[in-house]
Amino acid sequence: MTFSDLMDIPRFYTALAEWGSCFLYLLLLKKNLSKIKFILSSFGMLIWFILYQHIAGLLPLSLWIPGIIGAIISMAIFLSLPCTLSVKDAIFCCIRAFVLAEFVASIHWQLYVWFAIYFKKTSCSLSFVSMLLLYSIIYLIYYLLEKEHLPKEEALNVNSRELFGTLLVGFSAFTMSNLSFIAPNTPFSSVAFSILYIRTLVDFAGLVMLFSQQDKREELRMRSENQAMNVVLQRQYEQYRMSLDNVELLRQEFHDLKHYMLAIRQEQNPEKKEQYLSQMEQAIFIQEAFSSTGNHVLDIVLTTKNIYCTKNKITFTCLADGKLLSFMHVKDICSIFGNALDNAIECVSQFESPDKRLINLSMFQKNKFLMIQFENYVESPLVLNKNSFPSTTKFDKQYHGYGLKSIQMATKKYGGSMTLHSKDHWFTVQLLFPLNDC
Repeated sequence: MTFSDLMDIPRFYTALAEWGSCFLYLLLLKKNLSKIKFILSSFGMLIWFILYQHIAGLLPLSLWIPGIIGAIISMAIFLSLPCTLSVKDAIFCCIRAFVLAEFVASIHWQLYVWFAIYFKKTSCSLSFVSMLLLYSIIYLIYYLLEKEHLPKEEALNVNSRELFGTLLVGFSAFTMSNLSFIAPNTPFSSVAFSILYIRTLVDFAGLVMLFSQQDKREELRMRSENQAMNVVLQRQYEQYRMSLDNVELLRQEFHDLKHYMLAIRQEQNPEKKEQYLSQMEQAIFIQEAFSSTGNHVLDIVLTTKNIYCTKNKITFTCLADGKLLSFMHVKDICSIFGNALDNAIECVSQFESPDKRLINLSMFQKNKFLMIQFENYVESPLVLNKNSFPSTTKFDKQYHGYGLKSIQMATKKYGGSMTLHSKDHWFTVQLLFPLNDC
């Protein structure tokens, strides 16, 4: 093997680096993976990457750039086959995987070339073994670092600005690291062994910049999520304050029923008498909707939801001991019960038949634990992965999932846990609180 041959990274190693980077991101995105597609696509794409790089190595240098573009497209296809990713999310992961592959292949080959020059000896077996070892170490470290930046069981939701920044960093790193191979006479090019050094250094700088971008992106995501959850929490609390005033007015109207009775007795006009009877019937319905659980805040929330359910022909069954919530703050009660019932009401409101508009709430003490269970009817079972929430049916998806996240956050505040179940046409949100710690 001549010195000039040592300057070119073997195509087989490049293929393994590109395949390994994609495989790594598929593991990071395992929440969206189809296992069968994952196995078949991984095996098939491994063969394709090796075959593609072999063919690309036979082409003239003038086709080097189209060859690189083809490799990037191959990586994007590999990421998209077994995963459910948006276009922006797929491109975002593809660019990061490509820069990682460039760095892994470059640093390994630089170390091997140094060994070959220093000891004046080449060894295919040493090259291959060192490649497997170094690739595995770098990918493991990268996996541990990158998994902290990716939201669990959620889409990446990459916006246009973030995607543009990733493309810019990836393009700059790749261009600067490979400039000496395609244009050796530019002011930014280099020759001999320093080519490998510059390539490795630039690729490493590109990875650092991408990690910095990801840190900032994660910080902004967490800040945005906290703001959205605060909006949901504040919205439920404001609904409670409004409902508190409305319920007091309704109680006063109920006390005025005696005036309706007197008006009905004295009224001679049949139409007006029917109007008075309708008003009286409505007042009775409202009174029947009043909840009395032993917790004033819970009573207001349940009464408001019960009145809505009554007006919209939703059957709402409630069996709750509100005195068990004495340890819980007003806002947390509003958040848990308001959001859970709003989600259930939204779900069953889609059904045309009132027979399917069913919501159950039960709250009771079992040993030293408080159990709260919300149930609503669903026509088809919802597919739930670990730590995931069901998809929204709203047109405005801005605050999708934050209701359940708000419930989960309030539950954890008191040392509790939240589990979701979907079975036999029933979707269940189950909360468990330790009473002895409260």
